[in-house]
Amino acid sequence: MVHQGQGRAPHRTAIRDRASSPQGRAGRDPLMSRPTLALADRRTQRARVVGALHEQRKSRSDLVEQFGVSSSLITRLVRGLIDDGILREVGAQAQAIGRPPVRLEVVRDHGALLAVSCTSEGLRARCVNLHGGIISETSADPVGGVVSPESIVDTIAGLIERTPRVLGIGVAVPGVVDADTGDVSAAPDLGWTAEVPLRSLLRERFGVVVTIDNDVNLMMASERRSLGARAGRNAVYLYLGARGIGAGIIAGGRLIEGDHGAAGEIGLSPLSTNDRTDFEDTTSTRAVAARLEAAGHEVADPAIDRLLALADSGDDAARRIRADVIAAFSHAIAVITALLDPHVILLGGHARAFREVEHREMLDPLRGELPFLPEVRSAQPKPDAVLDSALNRCWQQLLAGGL
Repeated sequence: MVHQGQGRAPHRTAIRDRASSPQGRAGRDPLMSRPTLALADRRTQRARVVGALHEQRKSRSDLVEQFGVSSSLITRLVRGLIDDGILREVGAQAQAIGRPPVRLEVVRDHGALLAVSCTSEGLRARCVNLHGGIISETSADPVGGVVSPESIVDTIAGLIERTPRVLGIGVAVPGVVDADTGDVSAAPDLGWTAEVPLRSLLRERFGVVVTIDNDVNLMMASERRSLGARAGRNAVYLYLGARGIGAGIIAGGRLIEGDHGAAGEIGLSPLSTNDRTDFEDTTSTRAVAARLEAAGHEVADPAIDRLLALADSGDDAARRIRADVIAAFSHAIAVITALLDPHVILLGGHARAFREVEHREMLDPLRGELPFLPEVRSAQPKPDAVLDSALNRCWQQLLAGGL
C-alpha cells in the first residue's frame, strides 16, 4: 500500500479539491474544423456532411455556415447524397423570415448498424437504423462458461439475416484489444486463452466496417459525454468485474489505449512487493464472495452489496474484508493519480455499490501523500452504455472511411 513515510516535501500537504476547481476551456472537434472541408476528397466531404446531419436536421445554409465553405459546394454534395438515397428534404424550418429554408436529414432506413456486447454472462446484440431506432435485439448465453468467437459470428449472422443493408458492426469485449488490428490478445472473462483476430474474422464473413473495442473504454466514452469540459479531459473509469478489474483512461482529452491496447489493466498491478498477489486476485467480486463464503456467509446477493451489508451489521470478518477492499482501491487510486493526475475517477461495475463513506476512506490515506487528489464518485447507471458507445464508434469509423 502507499507508504506513510516521514519527510514529505512541503507541496504534498497542499491537497486541492478538484471538484471546486474552475472549469477549463472546451476542446475543439478536429473532425468539424471549418477550413478542412473544401480541401478534403469528395468521399470525405460527403461523410462530413452526413455526420453533421446525423443528430440534427439542418438547412443548406446551416451547413455553409458550419463548414465555412461556398453554397455551391454544399449544393453539389447534398444533391449527390439525395440522389444516392442517403439524405432527404423534410420541409421548411419553423419561424423563418422570408422564404423558409428546407431542412435535410439522414434517411432513417438507408442502412443499419449493429452492436454486440460480450461479457462473462453472455452476449447482447442490437441493430439500429440511422436515426438510432431499435430494429431488433437478441441475446445468447455462454456455452460451458465460454463466449466463443463462433457464437459472436452466429449471433451477428442471425440479426443480419433479418436486417436489410447492415453498414457496420461494433463489438465490445472485456479484454486487451489492439486498436490497429482489432485482434483480442487476452479475454479471460470470455474464456479466450489465445489471440483472436476478431475484426478480421467479422470483416471476412460480413464484408462491412467492423470496430472492436475494450468494453471499459466504451464505458469511459459514454461517461465522458456527461462530464464537464475540464473533467472530461482527464478522467478514469475504474471498473470492478466478476473476475477482473480494468480502467478506461482519458488523458489530455484523448483515450489512452497503449502500445498493445493493454493500457488500463490496473487489476494486474501488485498490491505489495512481498508477494505476487494483485489487485483483482483479492478484490474482484468472485474473490470477495469466496472470502465471505470462507467466513461462513452465504452470498446470494451481489458480493459487494452483501459485504457492505454484513460490515454495517458489525460482522467482524466482513469488516476485515471490507477494510482490505478499501485499502486495495486506495492503492489503485494512488497509482492512477500519481501517473495520470485525473480530475475524476469514476467507479463502475460492481464498484458502484460503494457509497460516499467508502469513497472518503479510499482517499483519506492519500491526503498529504500526493500533490492533488481527484474526485472519486460512482459512475452513472447506464445499462445500454456499452452498446450505445459501440454503435457510435462504428458510425464514426464508417464516416472516417468516406461515403
